[in-house]
Amino acid sequence: AVHLPGDPEWDAARRAWQILVDQRPAAVVVAADVADVVATVQAARRLGLAVAPQATGHAAGAVPSLEDTILLRTSALQELAVDPATARMRVGAGVVWSDAVAAAGEHGLAAVAGMAPSVGVVGFTLGGGLGWLARSHGLAASGIRAIEAVDALGRVVRIDEDHHPDLFWAARGGVAPVIVTAIEVQLHPIPELWAGAMMWPLEHAADVAHAWREWIRTV
Repeated sequence: AVHLPGDPEWDAARRAWQILVDQRPAAVVVAADVADVVATVQAARRLGLAVAPQATGHAAGAVPSLEDTILLRTSALQELAVDPATARMRVGAGVVWSDAVAAAGEHGLAAVAGMAPSVGVVGFTLGGGLGWLARSHGLAASGIRAIEAVDALGRVVRIDEDHHPDLFWAARGGVAPVIVTAIEVQLHPIPELWAGAMMWPLEHAADVAHAWREWIRTV
């Protein structure tokens, strides 16, 4: 689907999850598959436009002006598969954490997931990925094993330690000059979890903050 300014669906198509961000691209493309991503990049090259991929738009505020830019929605790229033998999960660019965590859990595995179930897996992971399990298992980006993407020439490429290792290194550091359509991430066998919350009266906020600061020095 392609939406242009003035179309009936225009405002809904350009809206990000972060509704304080007023996105005004030249057009919005909702890709149904990787072929649509390729076609969008090729069209953008002919028209002299940039392309900005976005699934949920949680981090839309970090994106500069979308003037002369096609906003490429990847939310329909819903590929999701778990390989229990290798403890790896393949995730399309439109998958959110609630679905990915459930799929991994069916095999007794867990991912370094985000703290909100509605956040996109790919955007979160490429952004570093500080989740619930980060202290024990590292950032989510460290668990990327492969990336499939479309480059600026409209070519579908696989990126891993053996293919385009420079791009693999950059992507795991938060810089991916490609449009990522899927990633493969490492899962972990975590048989038991402890969780909970502690709350204190607001008037003790200063005491709690100072106690917390002292405690985390040795955590």
